[in-house]
Amino acid sequence: MARGKTIHFLLTYDRSERRLVNMERFHNGKKAVDTYGEREREYADRPQIEVVLLGADSEDAIRVTHPVYFRTEPLSMERIADLPSIVAEAAAG
Repeated sequence: MARGKTIHFLLTYDRSERRLVNMERFHNGKKAVDTYGEREREYADRPQIEVVLLGADSEDAIRVTHPVYFRTEPLSMERIADLPSIVAEAAAG
């Protein structure tokens, strides 16, 4: 991660529908953690909902490092095998 300001991304992902329900951005780490706790409590009775808090210098970075939350088609075994080279290419710019 570059030495810029960290952006906190709070993702709400529905595993059963394989789709991102919501993404919130925070520049304040405490607010991000507090909101994460709120979302965890909000979805506590829905095990198919995953709440994830990530930090990065850009949305592009989390799209590269955590593609499962952003994909629109199933990730085939061939694509999984190619993931290290995909990440390396994206990181190189």
